[in-house]
Amino acid sequence: MGEAVAVQHSSAFDEEAARAARSAPLTRRFKAAYGAGAMADGIVAAGFGFFLLFYLTAVCGMSGTAAGTAKLIALLIDAVADPAIGLASDRLRSRHGRRLPFMAASLVPFACAFGLLFSIPASLTGVSQFLYVTACLVVLRLSLSCFVLPLTAVGAEVTDDYRERASIVSFRLSFQNAGILFGVVIGLGVFMSGPEGLLGRDNYVPFAWTCAAAMVLTGLIAIGAVRRARPRLHGPEQGEGHFLTGFVREMVELSRNRSFLVLFGTVLTYFLAYSAHVSLALHASRYFWKLDSTAIQLILLSTTLGPLLGAPISAFALRHIEKRTLSIGAFLAIALFLMWPPLLQLYGPISLTPAGAAAILFINGLLVGTAIMVGGIGFQSMLADTADEHEWLFGVRREGLFFSGLTLAYKAASGLGGLIAGLALDAIRFPTDLASRGPGLAIPNDVLEKLALISGPLPAVFALIAPLFLFGYHLTRKKHARIIAELEQRNAKKAESRA
Repeated sequence: MGEAVAVQHSSAFDEEAARAARSAPLTRRFKAAYGAGAMADGIVAAGFGFFLLFYLTAVCGMSGTAAGTAKLIALLIDAVADPAIGLASDRLRSRHGRRLPFMAASLVPFACAFGLLFSIPASLTGVSQFLYVTACLVVLRLSLSCFVLPLTAVGAEVTDDYRERASIVSFRLSFQNAGILFGVVIGLGVFMSGPEGLLGRDNYVPFAWTCAAAMVLTGLIAIGAVRRARPRLHGPEQGEGHFLTGFVREMVELSRNRSFLVLFGTVLTYFLAYSAHVSLALHASRYFWKLDSTAIQLILLSTTLGPLLGAPISAFALRHIEKRTLSIGAFLAIALFLMWPPLLQLYGPISLTPAGAAAILFINGLLVGTAIMVGGIGFQSMLADTADEHEWLFGVRREGLFFSGLTLAYKAASGLGGLIAGLALDAIRFPTDLASRGPGLAIPNDVLEKLALISGPLPAVFALIAPLFLFGYHLTRKKHARIIAELEQRNAKKAESRA
């Protein structure tokens, strides 16, 4: 009995010390080291978003439907597992804390799975090729979740300050975009440069393993930052009971949180659009716009450079307007930027040359990247605020479960978006296995026109729906401040009763 009281007293003391530590400002050095972990996620996003569907269909000869189905299977398995991973990282008790063991154990597996995914043996075809791709994707997705979910949860719990959280999200998204930038540069600028570099199967192997090495390095930097931040972090709740019972109960509680449901719907719709658009970006750039690898690289880079403008814009804007308003405006802008270039080329008064198209698409890419950064900072910091609201409503902190729930929506939508992209390619009869057919293959104009429509305007329609959900989000700056004040009073009373 005395030992149990001593444990409770020690836990209360630790939580008081952590609360005091969270009130201290975070250094830029910590934010940069923490954000480095998102660079690994960005590298994976570059490989998946820009290269994977093209690699599987045009280079390895898979049908668009088979490639999209493999991606969907892996993402659905991962999406179902994410809430359990998030809750496990919330409830884990270890001498290294709640988050660190998951990150350390998963880093090497997801890096290796990425390398193997872009190293498909040429001898594999048909069913064996499909099973190989699906297995690599499942391992990659599950292990990546075990790294990213705890990392993201740390960003929400390392400080209680409203504006500081937006700064942390800004650093994380900036490094995530740096990872995308890295993947694009070494892909199109180094390993796949040249007129037919994208169709060279052997070019993807060194690209993938160079990316894997970069993932391990940046992941280790983030692990070091999380280890140093442990004194600021929350510990698991006392007496939480059986994991499965708690999992069911807390999923029910999650479904009763209005703010969470609003954010869930926004993520689900937006990433359905974004995944379909990005999956078809290389196809459209190469065959509809008729751009070479250098121009494609510059356009993809513009999307990753845009966030350099978006970060200071969001920092300034959030001083004057609500996060919800900022995110709504950004998401509407993204939909517009996805839609207008192909419509101009198809139905406008002039027909752009490849050089003219490259210039317009570069500027448009900068605007897309800026809007993505502005919307992302507002949106993700809203999610961190909603985690505080959840504790206020239900008495427990569940950052890991919260972010895993949103990740479930993101991954399910991304998988479905990838499948839609693959099905659309097959529906318009876009040719596969282009590498073996030679560079002189002529693609009918009506197929190219349909390619433009499915890669731009169609995803834009879904992107227009996403911000409509945010009109139901009512957690303002003032309300969040009241919640934090009440939580501090509640936790102080708990500490007094335990003492």
